[in-house]
Amino acid sequence: MTPVETPAPAGRTDAGTDWFGAVVALSAWGMLFAALAFSVGYLRMRDPWPLAGMPPLPRILPAVSVGLLGVAAALLHLSGRGAKALPWAGGALGALVASLAVQGLVMSTLWSAGLKLPQGGAYASVVYGLGAVHGAHVVAGGVGLVRELVRGLRGVEVRGALRLWALYGAFLTVTGLILFAAVYLP
Repeated sequence: MTPVETPAPAGRTDAGTDWFGAVVALSAWGMLFAALAFSVGYLRMRDPWPLAGMPPLPRILPAVSVGLLGVAAALLHLSGRGAKALPWAGGALGALVASLAVQGLVMSTLWSAGLKLPQGGAYASVVYGLGAVHGAHVVAGGVGLVRELVRGLRGVEVRGALRLWALYGAFLTVTGLILFAAVYLP
C-alpha cells in the first residue's frame, strides 16, 4: 500500500520553494541590471565621461547610499536569524530610507548643478534613469519590510519572510555596487 500524501494547508508554502522562487526572480532582475550596466559601459567607451560641459558626478554621497544598502542587508540577515527579528528589520528599513534620502540628495544636487533632461542627453538619462530604476527596487524592499513589520507586530512569525527579504537586500547592495561603478567611477 502506498502512503497517501496530504496536501499542505491553505496559506502554507515550502521554504525551499519560496527560496528558489526568490532566487529565480532576483536572477531575472540581475540580468536587467547587468544589461543596463553594459549599456552604460558602451556609452562610456563612445564618449568621454562625464561629457564636456556637464557637471562632474559626485562619488562620496553615492558611495554612502550604497553603504547604507549594505547596512540594510546585514541587518536583514540578522533579522532572519535571531530572536529579535523586528528591531533588526526596523533598523534595515531605516537604512533603506536613509539610502533613498541620500540618493535623492545626489539627484537634486546634480539637477541644481545643471544636469537636466533632455539637455543632458544620454549622460543625464543614465544618471537619472538608473538611479530611478534602482530606487524603485529599494522602495519595493521598503514596502515589503513595512508589511513584514506590521505582520510581526501582530504576532505573526516573520523570520522566514525576513530571510527572503535578506536575500533581496543583498541583491540591492550588489546591484547598487555595480551601478555605482558603472556610473560614478572614472
